[in-house]
Amino acid sequence: MRNIAQLAIQRPLYTWLIILACLFGGLYGIDTVGRLEDPVFPIKNAYIITAYPGASAVEVEQEITDVIEEALQELPYIDFMTSKSVPGRSEVQVELLEHFANADIPQIWDELRRRVLEAAGRLPPGAGVPLVEDDFGDVYGMLYAVTTPDYSPADVHDISRRIVTGIKQVAGVAKVHTAGEPYEAIFVEIDHQRLARLGLPLEAVFAGISRENQIVEAGSVAYGERRIRIAPELAFDSVHAVGDMRIGRPGSTQIIRLADIATISRGAVEVPPHIIRHNGERVFTVGVSVIDGLNVVEIGEAVDVRMNELLGELPLGVEVLPIYRQHEVVSTAIANFMRNLMLSVVTVVATLCVFMGWRAGTVVGSV
Repeated sequence: MRNIAQLAIQRPLYTWLIILACLFGGLYGIDTVGRLEDPVFPIKNAYIITAYPGASAVEVEQEITDVIEEALQELPYIDFMTSKSVPGRSEVQVELLEHFANADIPQIWDELRRRVLEAAGRLPPGAGVPLVEDDFGDVYGMLYAVTTPDYSPADVHDISRRIVTGIKQVAGVAKVHTAGEPYEAIFVEIDHQRLARLGLPLEAVFAGISRENQIVEAGSVAYGERRIRIAPELAFDSVHAVGDMRIGRPGSTQIIRLADIATISRGAVEVPPHIIRHNGERVFTVGVSVIDGLNVVEIGEAVDVRMNELLGELPLGVEVLPIYRQHEVVSTAIANFMRNLMLSVVTVVATLCVFMGWRAGTVVGSV
């Protein structure tokens, strides 16, 4: 053991420089490396969802699903493909072969979208535009619950939009996703008995509402060297405007207001896409993801600071409750690792000093 100590003392200068470079390089690396609780991994799956309102499952299968499957079967990257046809909707799931590199996946999804776009031209009238979903790899390392007591759905959407806009301004934030906001709608409850007495078909009412709600290009007019756009006023800018819409019976000059045959109201949708509760209270959530490779601890602390600043700009009574903050978990894990590392180094050096003497043990332990 004393020979080892003497060799360590007699090392040339470049050996000590290498040791110091490794030491300071490790300190720099652990301070700047991207810190995540879980590693980033790509998901090689995609979903193609197509709406076909009013169609049965058999019609969806024959007219939508088969067309999309036929277009995708020409791609050489697909491992297997499964589909599901339900009344009014087609779902096709695609999984890629495992041997394709992660860098090739975005290009493959682009080619898949082109094939789906070509197949969309062969879909029947009434079918929706196929929606391709391939982004499942995002991990929201920060999740907050926002309480909005006694605020209307419109106010909740304004609060959500303000929070999202503020968080996106933080450097290093990749995506900000919200869920659980209430949805509003205008409800038209028609008195069918009165409608029948007037001789108005229900289809005429629906067609009138759809026609009045369309956005039509009115054209423009030249004014000197400029061109002025002519835009008609919006037909429906309030609930009262919907009630004032005129409906006439086909082949007749009789016209009646929609409010005379229907009860019109505005309110929250009874069955929204998401209902989220936190500690028994209705909330909406805000998820924040970090750009790959960046330090999630630094960005997480910056997001917390920005969130506290936004609280001063939000209406009274709004609270932001943290559900999960990955940067705190990572900071705790790194602190525990560094403490265990220091304890292990001290234990090794102390053991060397006991069995080799304090001088040789200090030299060997430092190396």
